[in-house]
Amino acid sequence: MKLFIGFFFVFVVIGFTAQVPYDQTNFRSPLNIDLILAGNFAEVRSNHYHTGIDIKTNGKEGYKIYAIDSGYISRINISHYGYGIAMYVTHPNGYTSVYAHLSGFPKHIESYVRKKQFSKQSEIVEIYPQANELKVAKGDVIAISGNSGSSTAPHLHFEIRETATEKPVNPLLFGFDIKDDKKPVLYDIKLYPFYGGAIDESKHPKKYGLTGADGNYALKTEQVIAVTGTFGVAINALDFLNGASNKCGIYSIELFVDKELYFKQQLEKLSFTTNRYINTSCDYLEYKKNSQSFHKSFLTDNNKLDIYEVKKNKGRIEFDDTLVHTLKYVVKDVYGNTSEMSFKVKSTVPSSQVKKVYLTGEQVIVANDDFDFRTENFEAHLPKYTVYEDMKLTYHTSQMKYSLSNVHHFHHDDIPVQQLFVMRIKTANIPADLTDKAVVVEVSKDQKKMYAKGGDYQDGWVKTEVKSFGNYTVRMDTVAPVVTPINITDGKDMSALSSIQFKISDNLSGIKSYDTYVDGVWKLAFYNTKTSTLTLPFDDYNAISKGEHTLKVVVKDERKNSTTIEIKFVR
Repeated sequence: MKLFIGFFFVFVVIGFTAQVPYDQTNFRSPLNIDLILAGNFAEVRSNHYHTGIDIKTNGKEGYKIYAIDSGYISRINISHYGYGIAMYVTHPNGYTSVYAHLSGFPKHIESYVRKKQFSKQSEIVEIYPQANELKVAKGDVIAISGNSGSSTAPHLHFEIRETATEKPVNPLLFGFDIKDDKKPVLYDIKLYPFYGGAIDESKHPKKYGLTGADGNYALKTEQVIAVTGTFGVAINALDFLNGASNKCGIYSIELFVDKELYFKQQLEKLSFTTNRYINTSCDYLEYKKNSQSFHKSFLTDNNKLDIYEVKKNKGRIEFDDTLVHTLKYVVKDVYGNTSEMSFKVKSTVPSSQVKKVYLTGEQVIVANDDFDFRTENFEAHLPKYTVYEDMKLTYHTSQMKYSLSNVHHFHHDDIPVQQLFVMRIKTANIPADLTDKAVVVEVSKDQKKMYAKGGDYQDGWVKTEVKSFGNYTVRMDTVAPVVTPINITDGKDMSALSSIQFKISDNLSGIKSYDTYVDGVWKLAFYNTKTSTLTLPFDDYNAISKGEHTLKVVVKDERKNSTTIEIKFVR
């Protein structure tokens, strides 16, 4: 018996945790059309690297999606945001495939999902089927392509993850039939002075444009760049694949200093726990303001990304001489297409003679320490590692009509943060029966837009958690959501229609929930955030008999303001 148990344990471990090397997998395509990419793995996005590939679907929804290998459906997520409708398939070779922005599923899977939604009385569900519930074979139709969630056009977002770690792996390493013979395009380099140093006599980072094509690039203006003290370098680079003009991400970047490999990053895999560190591995402001992808070849104080294979002196360069030195970039895509550029730098004085200057003072946020900021009407607590490098805080206040507090300009959103931090804002007198209507909002610079950030009222203060610097105030939300019928009026005969539709919207805190009832029985409705449309379909799952019925729609916002309408209709 002991031998049997031991054998069984080894079998289980090997069967469910052993990971097959990339080139030994035998995955088929998730679609039966040519794989043309709108986006690739590790493409630079706002606050994250892209964790999969975006496959074009000819601008249409409705393509069949196939299981790339045998396994079982291990997760189904229905959301209005992010991946939208998404499916996860766990395979016995150590990988999990992910299919996102879907529009639906084949009938047997759809039925399974609907039962879960009805049991929870919610369109939004997260389901984790058991291994024996929804098995799939390689090539089975498992979903239908769509445009759900945060997608801006129909396509399939496709990922491959390590099952054991849940780390996304570059899908282009698995041999899918994707054409790419284009070399990366290099646009600019940028040099950053550290500790009070300078680049060509400037105390600020400085960009230099590049010229060239077909893998060979150089500075537009031939020169030797003068540096003082310690500095770092970044390169603005993109990749393009065959069949599309979409901007894609780089696979590897190597920086050589006098022929020595000084810094290397390679985007073979990522981790969701550290993906937000893109805000410091790339130049955040260049991406936000100019949509440019500058990859830094140096590390800031707070950078936990695991994509760096070489990082001598954290990529920070200094020369204790005044000789001319050659720096060289080698940039590759996943298929080995390569582009290069070299440039020369020279220290104005040996680095040992340059006095390093560090930030000091009460309002300096140190990256590796907690930071508390307090005024009479505003408080913030930033846990250590909230910012990426030591920085000087700026703060002031202004006024805004109809707000319950001043606008607190807590630094500015040009500087990213890594994690949530606590903020408390003191308010004007609020009647006791309205304290739950107070909400913290982030205000645009021109005060024309507001973004609700929640909050809890206590003893004259509203407390919330935010993930960015910016302009914050407190507003009152006492206005209920607006529910407007589209294709129904009281007493209307709906027998010739396939659904009932409404427009739903909210003025400030946002739609929190929506429920539809026919004759007092909960029915499943679908909310499209892109069109603000709530649809109650007449289908097999929402069976409604012939005759007269009463429909009730209840919509609530995040501050618990509620709108209920009742309409009679004939089916």
